[in-house]
Amino acid sequence: MLRDTMEKIGTGTEDPYASYSIAEIYPKTQDRALETDRQLTQLHPKTLPISRQSSSSTMSVGRATCFTIIDSSSQNNSDEKQCIPSKGENCAAAGGNDHLRTHPLAWVALFFLVVLRAGVSIFQNTFSPIPKLVAEYLGVSLSNVNWLFNIQAVVYIVISFITGWLYERIGTKRSLILAGLITAIGCWIRWFAVLIHPPSFPIVMLGQIISSIGNPLTLNIMTKFATVWFPEHRRATAGMFVASNYGGMVSMFLMPSVATGKDKIEMTIIMVAGICTGAVIPQFLLPAKPPIPVSYEPERIDIGSPTAAVFFQNTWTLIKNFQFLILLGIHGINIGLSIAWGALLNQAITPYGYTDSQAGNMVAVAMAAGAIGALTAGPMLDSTKRHTLFLKLMAPFMCSTYIAMIFIIKRDSFAAIMYVNALNNFFLSFMVPVVVELGVEVSYPIPESVSTSLLWQVAQVVGFILVLILDKFRDPNGHPSENMFRGLVFQAVMASITVVLSLMYRGPMLRTEAAKEREEQRALES
Repeated sequence: MLRDTMEKIGTGTEDPYASYSIAEIYPKTQDRALETDRQLTQLHPKTLPISRQSSSSTMSVGRATCFTIIDSSSQNNSDEKQCIPSKGENCAAAGGNDHLRTHPLAWVALFFLVVLRAGVSIFQNTFSPIPKLVAEYLGVSLSNVNWLFNIQAVVYIVISFITGWLYERIGTKRSLILAGLITAIGCWIRWFAVLIHPPSFPIVMLGQIISSIGNPLTLNIMTKFATVWFPEHRRATAGMFVASNYGGMVSMFLMPSVATGKDKIEMTIIMVAGICTGAVIPQFLLPAKPPIPVSYEPERIDIGSPTAAVFFQNTWTLIKNFQFLILLGIHGINIGLSIAWGALLNQAITPYGYTDSQAGNMVAVAMAAGAIGALTAGPMLDSTKRHTLFLKLMAPFMCSTYIAMIFIIKRDSFAAIMYVNALNNFFLSFMVPVVVELGVEVSYPIPESVSTSLLWQVAQVVGFILVLILDKFRDPNGHPSENMFRGLVFQAVMASITVVLSLMYRGPMLRTEAAKEREEQRALES
């Protein structure tokens, strides 16, 4: 609390504000510095205003200092306050004064987050590789089975309203534990549903809804997790690991292999519940933050818990940011098409004589290509910082694959469909970390958890709408019957919109510029 800090100053405790000038660190935040000065002067008239402190007092031989700002929207979870060398702390003990490094424990934490994400993805794709078998087992129509997938988008949209606030309120560790427990509980509810004879579709749907809460909690956290655990030059790489759909790739092979008949559905559901339960256990054992500094970003002194009003104010600021709105459109269409096509690929190609197993193989290969695309994007973005260039390059490539699908989806084109579908996933997955990182850059200093949550929320909204639209394009009177040729044309038109939007984008790299300013300031002071 700000008042508590002032009381410490009054009692003679070392002045925590003998640090870098806010105005020097952030030249564009003079107004905030002056407002902070006014608050400090009111609470403790003898306090030297931050904006007028001499920077010469901030460095001592062999020592590093921290620079401090006061932000009412800062995270209230003390376990995850940024680990930054503080005044009087030895630089060697803090990880070095010249270069920030990634602690090995960060990669361990990232690995187990990927494991948790994989478990959630396996849950998501329990039924999509085997829709006809599930429909027969539950005694429902294929459209009802599709709603087991569609409901996930609805839940995602609703929960994403609070994920950004939740991460700031309880921190990344507790958020991931909560996500894992909710996913596991929902999976075991699905198992209870199939114990009943006949199996209960409403209870399966209930379990599906509960488990679906874990998806936004584990995906929207990608940039927040990267900020807590990794230095700035490793964050895009960390984020792309979280965004990659490894679990979906596994499930496309696993589900058709395990669920070979209706009598195997129960065992399949138990297997998925066990995987999701095991995936959350490591989160209890990991710390909330790394033991060494990962950033020179300002340490924040909490003056209160993050409130809903602050959260929605940040969201409204993003909505008024035109460049961020362009990114919303690009990411929404890119991920929305991916969601819709992933849900309906099986139904789009089976009219041409392809089997569920072949469709599953196509999706699995495509997901592997997507993982390669994301793996390629992360290091390239971290090393070059040419986010905008990659955005303008990848959008046309992604669009070209949807155009190609119009012509290649026909009989006896298995290899061609698999190849183009793999290229499609490579390009769209490459674009994911590009757009998400640009969203953080153009919205800085708004918390990355807010911008990322909004990006993924809009993507799920678009995906949900596109699934419904593409389903209506099914042609029962066409040749062959139930083909989705018109839906393929619609996909290509939507993808072309992303090309136009990417060419329009001109957003600044505000976070990167701020980081450079901090590094220059540290170099001058040393």
